Amino acid sequence: MIRRPPRSTLFPYTTLFRSGKAIYCDPPQHYPDVIYYWARDFLPNFVDEDKRVFVSQDGNLYFSSVETIDQGKYSCVVQSSVSGTGRTGPFFTLDVQSYSSNQQLQFPNNFPKAFPEAPIAGQDVHLECLAFGYPVPSYNWTRKGFSSQLPMNSSMTKYNRVLVLPKVAVEDMGEYVCTASNGRNSISASVTLSIQSKPIFTIPLQDMHADKGADLTWTCEAFGIPEVRYDWLRNGEYLNRTIQPDDFIRYRIQENFLTIRTLNPARDQGVYQCKARNQLGATFSSGELRVLTLKPSFSKYPVNKETYAAEGGNLTLSCRPEGAPTPQFQWRRNGQLITPEAGRVVIHRNGYLIINGVRPQDEGRYSCVAQNEYGRDESQGQVYILRSPTFVQRPRNPVIALINDTLKLNCEVQAPPLLDLGYVWRINGIRADNFGHRRFVPGTEPGSLMIYNLTFYDYGTYECQARTPIHQISAVTSLTVEGPPGKPGGLQTLATTGRAVRLQWTDGAYNGKPLSSFDIEARTTWNSTWIMILKDVPPGALTPLNRREAVIDGSLLSPWSQYEFRIIPKNIYGPGESSDPSPAQTTKEERPLKYPANIGGGGGNVGDLTITWTPMSPQDQNAPGIWYRIFYKPADSGDSDYRTEDLKMMGNIGLRVVRVGDKNFYREYKVKVQAINRQGEGPISPDVVIFSAEARPNAVPSEVAARAFNSTAIRVWWRPIDMSRESIRGKLIGFRIKYWKKDIETPDDATFHLSRAINNSAIIVGLQPDSYYSIVAMSFNGAGSSTESEPFIERTFKSAPLKPPNAVVVEPLSPSSIRVTWRSSAPSQIEEPLSGFKVRYWEADQDFSTYTDVYVPLGGDLIGEVRGLTPGKVYKLRVLAYSQGGDGRMSSPAWEFQLGDAQTLRGGASQSSLSYCLVLAWMVAVLSCRWL
Repeated sequence: MIRRPPRSTLFPYTTLFRSGKAIYCDPPQHYPDVIYYWARDFLPNFVDEDKRVFVSQDGNLYFSSVETIDQGKYSCVVQSSVSGTGRTGPFFTLDVQSYSSNQQLQFPNNFPKAFPEAPIAGQDVHLECLAFGYPVPSYNWTRKGFSSQLPMNSSMTKYNRVLVLPKVAVEDMGEYVCTASNGRNSISASVTLSIQSKPIFTIPLQDMHADKGADLTWTCEAFGIPEVRYDWLRNGEYLNRTIQPDDFIRYRIQENFLTIRTLNPARDQGVYQCKARNQLGATFSSGELRVLTLKPSFSKYPVNKETYAAEGGNLTLSCRPEGAPTPQFQWRRNGQLITPEAGRVVIHRNGYLIINGVRPQDEGRYSCVAQNEYGRDESQGQVYILRSPTFVQRPRNPVIALINDTLKLNCEVQAPPLLDLGYVWRINGIRADNFGHRRFVPGTEPGSLMIYNLTFYDYGTYECQARTPIHQISAVTSLTVEGPPGKPGGLQTLATTGRAVRLQWTDGAYNGKPLSSFDIEARTTWNSTWIMILKDVPPGALTPLNRREAVIDGSLLSPWSQYEFRIIPKNIYGPGESSDPSPAQTTKEERPLKYPANIGGGGGNVGDLTITWTPMSPQDQNAPGIWYRIFYKPADSGDSDYRTEDLKMMGNIGLRVVRVGDKNFYREYKVKVQAINRQGEGPISPDVVIFSAEARPNAVPSEVAARAFNSTAIRVWWRPIDMSRESIRGKLIGFRIKYWKKDIETPDDATFHLSRAINNSAIIVGLQPDSYYSIVAMSFNGAGSSTESEPFIERTFKSAPLKPPNAVVVEPLSPSSIRVTWRSSAPSQIEEPLSGFKVRYWEADQDFSTYTDVYVPLGGDLIGEVRGLTPGKVYKLRVLAYSQGGDGRMSSPAWEFQLGDAQTLRGGASQSSLSYCLVLAWMVAVLSCRWL
């Protein structure tokens, strides 16, 4: 019903441009809820909501920021939420001033707020938020408290101004925060949502079955806001009004707790209700109470037929017969009454039998006897005692093993077959399978542990644990890993007199065995490779500071060198890890102790004597300022003095060229070299004989002649040259053959053939068939070539046969010979006349270069015979023609054949365009052939 609204006086609302404004509805009294609408200027021109305009559930019309378009007349319209009736209010005039108000963000009319203000669980709740300000703000909702998340089924509408919580629950209570922001500012305000709830049972009543004479406590519990109060009913009547006076002492009601003592079936059975109530209503929970009287019976819960107990463990046997009132219990073992033993055998009032520290003699047949005023019953079961596991083989103790070896630790246990048995190995208290690598793996025998590639870190206590579901036993052993000594430390070099060096260091770990000796190695800045200085040095006695000491004689060290040393300890297992390098120690300077190595020479220009040697390496210089002195004289000068030359200004060089005159070409000289530094002169080297530089030879080949070798080669020869020193003027290397095509090429276009032989002939290859060539010859040595000989002209033969023989056929003649036939074509005009044919064969598993030729001259049939073949071997064969122009092309593809026993050999032939096999036999010979 909507009542008539009170009279309203029309008056205008005046506001500034872009300021916030609220127009109040002042609705009539109503029940139930109404829906609000606002009309502008006339009906039914209803106002549309947008980011600026909002119609609240309080009925008012709000403008976050008024614009000039909002000027007009507004009327509030209300409509019943359950019918179509409604009322329209008077029109109010909204005047908008033309100048801006610079409205700051603010929440009007206690926004944010909740509708309804005091909701009940299950209702829909709308949380509204609106702020005045320009620019028009946007909105966001959050929740304070233990969880910042909004309820899962919540949603935001009307441009996020309204947070809708459908069917709220008690857990939706809390403080909800609305944040309005417009890019210039941001403000927040909160609304606290409190939800009332009709009582809801969290612990409802349940049906109860209790023994006669027993005590009963019944509990119910409900949640509700406001506070919940409780009443108890029996059979629909309030219990505190219907209890008989003589039952007051048996009944006790404390809010949601009901206690009944000494249950009586005639007076206490019935349907009980717990009533939970608050201002919003009441809720009931019901349960039936039945008081039982029953003869004891094990039909539903008999004693277990078989029970297993662990020796030394605890045993619990249940006895749970149905019976009311609760029966009295007796336990028997093998017919004998069991009496409680202090701390070991206990019989509880509920019939349970507990035996602590089970012994083997506790095994047997157990029976439980239950009895009350209505009768008696008995149930039996067998108890088996499972013995503890025992060791069959323990790991030996202690264990000593060698580094990098493989170790097997045995651990075998015997346990009852009914029980699963497992093994766990612990290393210093940590399970072996926790180490994360495959060096610790179970062995092939039960319980054994394999350790691969033992390290020194594997030492310690090893425990084998054997486990069944009810027992655990263990055995312990200690492992010691021995090996070469550990790394020495604290190596120092100490000053001594002369070039000797004294070393001190501290021993590393002995790893099970005493030290036997030390090796001492050294390296220098000249050479980073470690070199053995002293080997198998006895350990000797320790110094008062428990350090080792060794002295290295200066004769073992190079002067003027910066040394680092390291120590390698040894015991019966061999050498251990070397120490870190010592601090660097520099030895004193000294004169050179060696003469230069690899003295030699030769070469250069005519009149030069080139002397070479290997410059002294840094470790052999022995002091700064290294230089050299050279000695030389003709080898045939007898006892005459050496000429010398000091090369002091040239430093550490390895070559010197001395002028000895053009007439002394290729002459033997004796030379020596001496190294010198700022500490003095070193030893002089022994005599070394070298040659002075060569001169170009005067020997010119004469009577040069040539003859065609084939179509692409010419053989050249000449008269042997004079080999005297004055003619050769050095060491003859060979001859240069210069050739070019006559009338086609010039000498400047010539090609050279180099013959590094000193005989008087050579063959030029790679020529063109049927071509004339001009040919000259020169001798040459290390200084160059002689002048050219007179040219000789020779023509190469025409081409070798260009077409290969065809239609090749192979036939056996005997177990070791074959006949080959073929066809051939006549040579063309550009080919030399044929000289004959060659049958070329070789073993199939050998290289082609091992072939043998059978010559077949012209003048007869094209038939060749190959003899001396080995039965059983596989051969390959081709045929070719030859002439003065050379060998022609071979037949293709090659034949492959085999001679041997007809019972063991087969034959076949294949070719891309031909597929057949020729098998011929002569007596016991078989020829197997195929094209390849």
